[in-house]
Amino acid sequence: MQKFFELIPFGTDYQFVKHSKKFVLVSILLIVVSISTLIFNLVSTGSMLNFGIDFQGGSTIRLELKKEADIGIDQVRDLLKKHNYEGSSAVTVPDAENQVLIRVKDVTTINPEQFQTCKAALDNYDEAKLVESNYPEGGSKVFLKFDKQPTYSAIEKLFTQAGCEGKADKGVGKEGEFPVEISLIGIGAKLTEQFNAEFGGHVVDHIVSSETVGPKVGEKLKSDGVTSLLSAMGLIFFYVLVRFDLRFAPGGIVAVAHDSILVIGAFAIAGKEFNLQIIAALLTVVGYSINDTIVVFDRIRERIALHRDAPIEETTNRALNETLSRTILTSGTTLLVVLAIWVLGSGAIKDFAFALFVGVIVGTYSSLFVASPLFLWINNRFYGGEGHLRGLETQEREGTGMLLAGAGGEVDDLTGKTVDELRKEAREHSGDPDKAIEAAAAAAVDGEKPKKKKASRRRRRRPQ
Repeated sequence: MQKFFELIPFGTDYQFVKHSKKFVLVSILLIVVSISTLIFNLVSTGSMLNFGIDFQGGSTIRLELKKEADIGIDQVRDLLKKHNYEGSSAVTVPDAENQVLIRVKDVTTINPEQFQTCKAALDNYDEAKLVESNYPEGGSKVFLKFDKQPTYSAIEKLFTQAGCEGKADKGVGKEGEFPVEISLIGIGAKLTEQFNAEFGGHVVDHIVSSETVGPKVGEKLKSDGVTSLLSAMGLIFFYVLVRFDLRFAPGGIVAVAHDSILVIGAFAIAGKEFNLQIIAALLTVVGYSINDTIVVFDRIRERIALHRDAPIEETTNRALNETLSRTILTSGTTLLVVLAIWVLGSGAIKDFAFALFVGVIVGTYSSLFVASPLFLWINNRFYGGEGHLRGLETQEREGTGMLLAGAGGEVDDLTGKTVDELRKEAREHSGDPDKAIEAAAAAAVDGEKPKKKKASRRRRRRPQ
């Protein structure tokens, strides 16, 4: 006989249901730790998570330095501190030589206070009088209007000397107006000038990339991310409700919420950057978790239908053991890939893989130790422990939901024995199987009770 490798030996009977309360307490403890860390971060730093540029607003600039420039990352950080870039960070780019990635909270090169200083510098301009000015906070342009046509180069010079470096040009206005638009230089250009001034010469070869997200856009992205997570959970609840019934749906939603909170808590504890890529990772974890939970629920429902006379706790425990091999193999192979990406990756992909790594572990855990115990609690608390029996009785009356076994597994209505059992008895007595069935049936008609309980008045199959 050919033997196959079995990760989980056949007949494994780990008491999931018996120890479910312990695992639920572990989940509650982890959730409390996660929420406490978020609150601690909010009190100590003003933000629950280390939100990236996507959510809090700011600029990300990637500069490539010349090869001959011998500048360490500590020198770059000192430069940012010297020029008062609050909340800034600088790291080298692992996969690119002589490149630094700088993140600052500034989205423009000036703030409203600096604009007022630059505006006051125009009081010394004699060719024309400033009649109107406007600077949208967080914008990259200044809008001015004069009573006469000014000289653009003179306006540009006065603004630059006052600390608002930019290029002046003709603006848009009505007839008889003399508008001027000043396009402020970007954060990348300003950093380039500061690098060159600090370290001498042209140490910056070029700006590789420069991205800016305004604070209002960041808040919008943050609210959209929360909305997407809540919407996904709502749709999952509806799907599980339709796919199974109300006893299963809350377990699926609680498991998904459990996984999301623990992944967010892991980022709060580790201090890793939380950005749009992590929202995508959370949605991926939600999908993976509910998929695993539905597989477990499907097996539980199948086992309950086959063994409706057995205690539901015992049947649920058997179903969890039967899915254990599949769960470990699926989650294990997924973790191997995610772990490789986490170890070998860099930048945003590394944090994305970290979120998936944590999510796959807690998602597998919640399917076994959170969703299933909640299903049993709901069945006992709101259905008197007989919710599964009610559903099967309805199926039997309607003639639906039959589960068939292999050939020879039919149960005889009169004897309560399967055809295979009757044939075995006939072989043992060297008799005719058909006659054995007829004799057993006649005995039942005469009043002899069958040894095995009938489960239905119609012909059905017993699982082999």
